[in-house]
Amino acid sequence: MKDPEKKFDFQLNIGFIVFAIIFVYLTITVIVNLMKENISVCRVEEGQIVNSASFTGVCVRDEEVINSSGNGYINFYVGEGDKVANAGNIYLLSPEAPENQAGTSEGGVMASSGNYSEIRDQISVFSKNYSNSSFSQIYSLRYNLQSLSTEMLSAEKIKEFESHPSSGKVVQTTQSGIVSYSYDGYENLTPESVNKQVLTDSTYEKHQIDPYTYIESGQPAYKIVRSNKWNIVIPLTENQAQALSEVTSVNLTFRKDNIRTVSDFYIHQGSDGSYGVLTLNDYVVRYVSERYVDIEIVFEEASGLKIPTSALVQKDFYQIPIEYLVTDNRSYESGFYCERTNEKGEVVADFRTNGIYYRDDQYFYVSMDDFKLGDYIGKVNSDSQDNRFRIGATGQLDGVYNVNKGYAQFEIVEVLHKNSDYCIVKENLDYSVALYDNIALNGSSASENEIVY
Repeated sequence: MKDPEKKFDFQLNIGFIVFAIIFVYLTITVIVNLMKENISVCRVEEGQIVNSASFTGVCVRDEEVINSSGNGYINFYVGEGDKVANAGNIYLLSPEAPENQAGTSEGGVMASSGNYSEIRDQISVFSKNYSNSSFSQIYSLRYNLQSLSTEMLSAEKIKEFESHPSSGKVVQTTQSGIVSYSYDGYENLTPESVNKQVLTDSTYEKHQIDPYTYIESGQPAYKIVRSNKWNIVIPLTENQAQALSEVTSVNLTFRKDNIRTVSDFYIHQGSDGSYGVLTLNDYVVRYVSERYVDIEIVFEEASGLKIPTSALVQKDFYQIPIEYLVTDNRSYESGFYCERTNEKGEVVADFRTNGIYYRDDQYFYVSMDDFKLGDYIGKVNSDSQDNRFRIGATGQLDGVYNVNKGYAQFEIVEVLHKNSDYCIVKENLDYSVALYDNIALNGSSASENEIVY
């Protein structure tokens, strides 16, 4: 027998409808999320931005080369960088050639552990700062070691002279100052006379006056630096000169041994460009034999909350004069009375406390979502038209999109310093980001209330 024909009746039930709606919603959500651009997130950290530049500057001092007053083999009473008083013993001229240039007699200066320590220190500083791009530093090391040997060898020879005073002539200074035994022909340099040729002199040569060498009358015997005050002159680009036009002091670092100090600063306009002149009262002894020094200058630095510059966006706000802010007598909250017309056509005043983002010396900046164009802001208990302000003026504020809650919320920031990569913003500002907040890395890719995750 054939089975009777079966009939199927389709019955619509509420469970199927709900399932279909959820399925369609999830499908659309997945497709939209796959198609939209993903928003990268970064975290707000504490940090610092330093705007600095490196220079090779020329040293300018109040110095003079003193020539020998006679002939003979020269030996020195005073070491490189030491101070000498007026009429103090400075060098010895001996008519006889030294028999022992090494000065290694028992108890001699060369055997001093202190002198060996100074040599080790010089070599250690050189090795830490040496690079192939600054090979010329090896010449500075050579001169420094020569200066140390000058002091050690001369001290030994002076001891010999003191036991046989008839074997030489002692020469005294005619002025006080700091002694150096190197010279280069730039001793009469002034900050105003520095030019590009001086800063890039490929023929520059420094001469060292060594002990136990024979000199004739009129030849350089030593150099005296008369003051602790000295200058470093650096070349400036047009942009650097403009940025530093109102600066009177700068933080600088001597790159050779990482010494940091503060220097007075002014700009001199030379015939072939702009030059920065740094004035110092310290470290002249340390660099007394250097004509050129490598330094780093900090133009500007700021500390605070550090965020990527790409996170910054600008948003428009309505501006309300600060005199319209009032405090409610019942809630003791501060806000604005905003006039509106209700459904009955009556003019009423709403007290609004939301949407206030920022205040400067003249205005409050309020959200365009909480206030409307053309709204009237009134002063309490006043019927005068002069005491009403109509919203219309707008202003822009810098900010970022905070995504702590999974969706983008605009929060203002006050930028203290900015470069191409990062900016420093003020901490503890109302309606602003805080330490460790998550923000959109690229602010232009986010929008208000957009779901991020």
